[in-house]
Amino acid sequence: MQRFINNPDDLVDETVAGFVRAHRDLVRLDPANPRVIVSRNAPVSGKVGIVTGGGSGHEPAFIGYTGRNMVDAVAVGELFSSPTAKSFADAMRAADGGAGVAVLYGNYAGDNMNVKMAAQMLEKEGIEVATVVANDDVCSAPLSEREKRRGVAGEIFMWKIAGAVAAKGGTLAEVQAAAQTAIDSVRSVGVGLGPCTLPAVGHPNFQIEAGTMEVGIGHHGEPGTRVEPLKSANEVAGDMVKIVMDDHDLPKGSEVAVLVSGLGATPVNELYVLYDRMEQEIEARGATVYRAYVGNYFTSLEMIGATLSVMVLDDDMKALLDMEAVAPGFSQTGNAAPAIQPSAAPKAATAAKAQTATAEGNAPRAPETINGPSVKNAGNAAIVEEIAAVIVENKAWLSEIDGKIGDGDHGINMAKGFGRAAERISGSKMTLDAAMSVLSDVLMSEIGGSMGPLYGLMFQEMASSIKGRTAIDADAFSNMLNAGLSGVRSTGSAKVGDKTLIDTLVPAVEAFDASKADGFAPALQAMAEAAEKGRDSTVDLVARIGRASRLGERSRGVLDAGATSCCMILTELGNGFSRRLQD
Repeated sequence: MQRFINNPDDLVDETVAGFVRAHRDLVRLDPANPRVIVSRNAPVSGKVGIVTGGGSGHEPAFIGYTGRNMVDAVAVGELFSSPTAKSFADAMRAADGGAGVAVLYGNYAGDNMNVKMAAQMLEKEGIEVATVVANDDVCSAPLSEREKRRGVAGEIFMWKIAGAVAAKGGTLAEVQAAAQTAIDSVRSVGVGLGPCTLPAVGHPNFQIEAGTMEVGIGHHGEPGTRVEPLKSANEVAGDMVKIVMDDHDLPKGSEVAVLVSGLGATPVNELYVLYDRMEQEIEARGATVYRAYVGNYFTSLEMIGATLSVMVLDDDMKALLDMEAVAPGFSQTGNAAPAIQPSAAPKAATAAKAQTATAEGNAPRAPETINGPSVKNAGNAAIVEEIAAVIVENKAWLSEIDGKIGDGDHGINMAKGFGRAAERISGSKMTLDAAMSVLSDVLMSEIGGSMGPLYGLMFQEMASSIKGRTAIDADAFSNMLNAGLSGVRSTGSAKVGDKTLIDTLVPAVEAFDASKADGFAPALQAMAEAAEKGRDSTVDLVARIGRASRLGERSRGVLDAGATSCCMILTELGNGFSRRLQD
C-alpha cells in the first residue's frame, strides 16, 4: 500500500484540517466540535438549516457539499463509519437559524442510530428536527422493500433540491417534503472493477478478480449483487441504465438529471466514455437528459468503478436544480436565491448543550446486600483496561471478519475507541462503574458507527446498575448483564437469529442467569461458553440487520464481527471477575 498518509489514525482529522484550510472562503470548523464543518453562510436567521453527515473516505462527499444554497453543516465520521450522535447534534446546532433543521442522510444502521439520538438531544433544547433518509441504491434491496435500500450518490440531488427550497425561505415541512420527493425520484447503481483499502488495515478488505466486475457494489466495498465477466464500456453503460430505468419505469417524454460519479480511482475520461453511451441508452427509452453531472462526486477511497444516478424531474424540480450553488464539491451558476445574511455571530454550542447528552442510565440495581463471592467496585478499573487490551490485540482479525461481508472498519474503530478509553483510565483509582462510564462516553462521543451507540449504551447501563455499590456479587453481576442487554436493545431492533451481537449477548446473559445458583464462578464459565456458541452460530445465519443484510445468502458462512467482538468482551469480563473473586 503506497499512500500519502502519516498516522492512519489521524487521517480523518488531517483531512478535515486540510479541507478547511483550502476552502476557508466557504467553510469553517465548528468551535464546539472539530468533527463538524459549517458553511460560512450559516446559520441564517429564519432559514431552515440543512445538515448531513457520514463516514470519511467518500470525498467530496460529505464535506464538499457544505456551502451556499447546499448543506449548512456536516458531521464527519471515521473512514466508512457514521459520525457520532454528538457530532450530528453539534452540526444541527451549528445550522439552526431558528426555523428548524432538516437532517438528510443515507440509510445505514449507524447513521440511523446516531441521528435518532442526536434528534432526541435537540428536542430537549427546543430545536425542531426533521429527517429524510436516502435509499436510492437499486441493487441493495428489491423495489418492494425500498425502505431497506442504501443511500448512495443520489443523496447529492437530495441536498441540492432541499438546499434550494431552504434558500428560498421554505418552511421545515416544505424542505422535508422537497427532500423526500427528490430522493424518491432518484435511482442509482454502482459497478466496481477494483477494491479499496482502509489505511489502518493495509490491504483490500475484498477482492475483484481480474477480468471480472461487481454489479451493485456498495460505497463501502459491500459486495454487489452479482459478479460477472468484465464487459466493454458500452455494455457496462447499457447494463447500468437498464438496472436504473427498469426500476424507475418512467413514461416516455420524461425529463431526467443524470449524475455519473467515479469511485476514486477511475480516470475521468472513462467516466465520459460511460456517460456518452448512458445518455444514448436513456434517450432510446424515451427520456430526455435535462442536466448531466460527470466527475468524482461520491467516491470510495481508491476503488475503481462508477455509479449512475438518475432523477426524474418536473418543472418545479428543474427550477430548484437550476438554482445557483457554491460548495467545494459542487458549484454551478444559475438562478440566484434571495439575498441571505449570516447571523451576527456563528453560534457556538454551550458547554452544557455540547455534551454527549445521553441521560445517565436508569438500570435496576441489585440490593447492596452481598451474598457469596464478589468483586470490589473500588480500584477495579483495570477490568475495563483488560477488555480494551483484548479488543486492540484483535483489531486486525475483527476488521478482516467485517471486511468479508461489510466495510472492514469494525476492528479499526473498536480498537480506537477501547484504546482511547484505556489510556484515560490507566493509572487511575477509578471504580469499575466509573471506568465503564469513561468507555461508554468515548464510544458514543468519539467513535460513532453502529457499534459506538450499541456498546456505548451497553456499558452506560452496566455502569449505572452497579454505581455506588461496594462490591458486585452474582446477583449484581446478573443485573449488570441484563442492564447492558437493555441498553443495546434501547437503540437497536435486532433479535436472536439476525446475525448480530445479540446472537452472542442474549444466550450469554441467559446462561449466566441459569447457572447462577451453582455459584458465581461456574456461572461466569457458563456465560463464556454460551457467548462462544452464540458467536459461532452466526456462521450459518443470513444477516437480517445492517449492511450485510443486503447480501442475502451471500452473508452466510462468515462470522459476524459484532457477535465476535461481543464474545471477546464478555469472555474477558468474565475472566477479569474470576481472577478477582473474593469470599
